[in-house]
Amino acid sequence: MRWVKRRLTDNPERGAAGVMVAVMLLVLIGAGAMAVDVGEIYSERAELQNGADAGALSAASLCSKTTGCTQASANSAANTYANANAKDSASNVQSVDLSVAGQVTVVTSTKDGTSNAGFLRKMFASALNTPNVTVGAKATASWFYPTSGVSILPLTFATCEFKDDGLPHKILTQGGGSGALDCNGRNPSNQIIPGGFAWLQPTGNTGCNVTATVGQWYPTSTGASMPNGCDIMFNSSLVGKTVAIPVYAYTCTGILSPCTGSSVKYMIQKWAGFKVQGWRFSGNTYDPTNVFTTSEKGLYGTFVGYSADPSLFSGGTTTPNGNVVVVKLIN
Repeated sequence: MRWVKRRLTDNPERGAAGVMVAVMLLVLIGAGAMAVDVGEIYSERAELQNGADAGALSAASLCSKTTGCTQASANSAANTYANANAKDSASNVQSVDLSVAGQVTVVTSTKDGTSNAGFLRKMFASALNTPNVTVGAKATASWFYPTSGVSILPLTFATCEFKDDGLPHKILTQGGGSGALDCNGRNPSNQIIPGGFAWLQPTGNTGCNVTATVGQWYPTSTGASMPNGCDIMFNSSLVGKTVAIPVYAYTCTGILSPCTGSSVKYMIQKWAGFKVQGWRFSGNTYDPTNVFTTSEKGLYGTFVGYSADPSLFSGGTTTPNGNVVVVKLIN
């Protein structure tokens, strides 16, 4: 019997498995690079954007103060908040641009918190001999001192009513009893405006908002009662909300004559941020902790500074004027 031996080298499929393994390995590495490395890039990009946003807002807040800021102090503020928003507490703040009045632009990029390298370490893509990756982000914040805006509540008070101690206080429009003085040293039932007027006349024929401009006179709502249409503003959604309240510099008392009743006007000076926690007015009261007596009317809450929602304001200047400063991201 003759045995026929077939040479293994004659098999055309010899080595195909090795090629397929090599090809699949490349595919797996590529898939890993897409899933892990690209995911890391997106995560890094999000961190850097948060850092750029926070850095720009921080530098803008610093520069908006009446004392202004230096390039060095703006750099320091941007660096602090950019790093605080990175998981490894490290990022490159490449630039802090103050060249545009009322604006600050912060540019951030990758920084390794361990090696201080300016690029990302790639787990899979490095096996494909791809170049290192540097990720960046950019944010611009602006600040301005508004000269016109819409108040959430059509009430106005003197600057001295707002106590900057972080504690809730009553701001009375009326009442208080014998010996209870307002911030101007008068009994709230005998305020600078006879009758204790604190309400402004709402703008337009409907609604309760007041459009007020700094440096202009605005009339009061006749009488001490809440203006028509304003009752709907005082509901559960107002509790815990920070609103903008016009602050008056002075009234027409002693300036214009006569100045009583419907002729009373307030000169608006700025806006106060006020976190509302309660109120008591005729026919509408929210006072769960009984801070008001039956004879008192007014607001209860915490002064949070001369700031409010930027959407409430239109028009302004970058020159400090003692008014509320509005800081916001614009890009």
